[in-house]
Amino acid sequence: MLFCFFWISTIFGQQSSDFLGSVSIVIKGGTEASPNYAIVSPSLKGKAVFRGQVEKVLDNNVSFYRVPDLLDPTTLSKPFKAGVFTSQKARAVAVLSDNNYTIERIDVPPNGGGNSYLEAPSVFVRFPTFNPNFTGQLRSASAKAQLTSASVSAIQLTDSGNGYSSIPEIEIEGGPHLIRLVDYESNYTGKFYRITSNSGDQLTLHNPLQESLNNIFLTDSEVEIFEAWTLGELFGYESTALNGIDPQTNSVAHDHIYLLAPTSDQNGTTSDFIGFFHDGTSWKRLDSPSVVANHEIILPNQSFVVARRSQNDLNLVLSGTALSKSTYIGVPEFGKKTILSNPYGVDLMLSDLIDTKFITENNQSAFLWLADQEQEKADNVLLLEDGIWSTYWHDGSNRAVSLNASVTARPGSGAGASMMQRDISFAEGLITAMTNPTYGSSVNVQITSPNHGLREGFTIKVEKARGYKTNDQKQLINEFGEIVDNNSSALIIQSGANGFFSINKVTQDSFSLVGKAGDCNFINDGQAKWVTGGGGTGYEYDCYVSFVGGGGTGAEGIAKVDKVNGVVKSISITDGGSGYIEAPKVIIHSGGWRKVGAGNSPFNDVLIPAGSGIMIVRNHPAAQAISFPVRNPFE
Repeated sequence: MLFCFFWISTIFGQQSSDFLGSVSIVIKGGTEASPNYAIVSPSLKGKAVFRGQVEKVLDNNVSFYRVPDLLDPTTLSKPFKAGVFTSQKARAVAVLSDNNYTIERIDVPPNGGGNSYLEAPSVFVRFPTFNPNFTGQLRSASAKAQLTSASVSAIQLTDSGNGYSSIPEIEIEGGPHLIRLVDYESNYTGKFYRITSNSGDQLTLHNPLQESLNNIFLTDSEVEIFEAWTLGELFGYESTALNGIDPQTNSVAHDHIYLLAPTSDQNGTTSDFIGFFHDGTSWKRLDSPSVVANHEIILPNQSFVVARRSQNDLNLVLSGTALSKSTYIGVPEFGKKTILSNPYGVDLMLSDLIDTKFITENNQSAFLWLADQEQEKADNVLLLEDGIWSTYWHDGSNRAVSLNASVTARPGSGAGASMMQRDISFAEGLITAMTNPTYGSSVNVQITSPNHGLREGFTIKVEKARGYKTNDQKQLINEFGEIVDNNSSALIIQSGANGFFSINKVTQDSFSLVGKAGDCNFINDGQAKWVTGGGGTGYEYDCYVSFVGGGGTGAEGIAKVDKVNGVVKSISITDGGSGYIEAPKVIIHSGGWRKVGAGNSPFNDVLIPAGSGIMIVRNHPAAQAISFPVRNPFE
């Protein structure tokens, strides 16, 4: 069981369109002899610390424009501090004064000074939280770091602040970082790379696939820089919620974290997994307990396995940034495996993570995912379900889909807000008339479409509606805004009613667009239409249908395919679920995914919950390591 929630936010003044929030994952209790296993993926860490434009690229080095200095705009300053994106992050703890709501000092804990700093990092003190007992003016404290031998040796308090009734979080620059392309005009949007070194205006990137970075990071393309998770940052340094007390021995039962070794170190045995545990003071490697592993990096496309060795269930809450932009996943070469994350903060289907356009049945296509009727020959996906690995593979079905079928839903009208056949539509119809009501009136645009078959509560898309432009008094006007007497002199425009609208006041032949006033007198040229979906193209087999969001759970169905024409001809709801008080998103999955032991079901698919992940095993004999985009559920 898991749930997630997100809110738009900022951190340290940086802006981003992703969502900052948390995901809660319940991991059932186990024992030291028989742990309970779960795959966990943590998403990104916080908001972007930098957003800017690329100046140029040379080999694996990306350079950036210098920016005007805040104190002297005539001087151009370097955008970064040298070495800050590859340092070992320092930590600090604030100590409050006894009674006057100020910070007395900021301490650096033992072994908390970080390492590899080339310049003193910035220190950020959280703003004081509201306290009704404090009547003064809230003021944030400020501090600066002192550097000795590449480590933070002390924090000097430069302003004690005012209004601190609880210990604030202290954040120090540093730690491993990643760069991500966010230029929406690029085909590579979402690609990210780990930064291996940086000067004041240049980054050197880890590029294991030897991609041509100058073709990816074009001049003036927009990028963001994010801090990467480490074991210490994600789960805690001196203590962690992952350990529990064994009720029989009253001793600590240390949970284990397993990361996959780099593919170069994999040999197909259990040694492919590197184990870690927290001994009550810091993270350590299972195979080298004397080695401190607080700074072990967890990449954003990387999941890990948690072995719960305490009998109590664990509600693991992970905070971070859920992606709302496109991203890429990496798939290893032949004979290797990796554990990939669900990169978005919502439940996805397996067919969303691995798109059919990247699947082939040709075992010579080295940079595509291999499908085959036989599981042993195809590339495999392993999903950890209730502590047991289940294997999935693609049999090649519906690979020819070139246009996905789409369906619109309204809130469930069945018992318990369950989904019924009448609650979905993927029809379209011609618009023969459209009213032109005044702005600010309670009357909305009314559309005439004979025998449209729609019901109250649907959202439709209006397309290709045109008309003669009118002013607020509904008088015809020309391109200069001048009132004219006839249509031949009026300006023809695309109607403002084009777009997505909820509908109400539904009759057999008409309906209204909620909240929409008119801006033109409609031209009935036979082109305007409304759409709720479409049958797509290239389908060969029936597909699985899921319903996401809307407050409900459990609804599913089957998309029936007209094999001659390659389109979805109907949707059959096989389970109405419950709780769909708002319109859910309907997803028609391309299918082809089959489960070992589940029989010959061409429409099989499987849910990858938010905060979870999958293991990839490449059986493709000619497979090379590749990365390809994941379908963005927010687009």
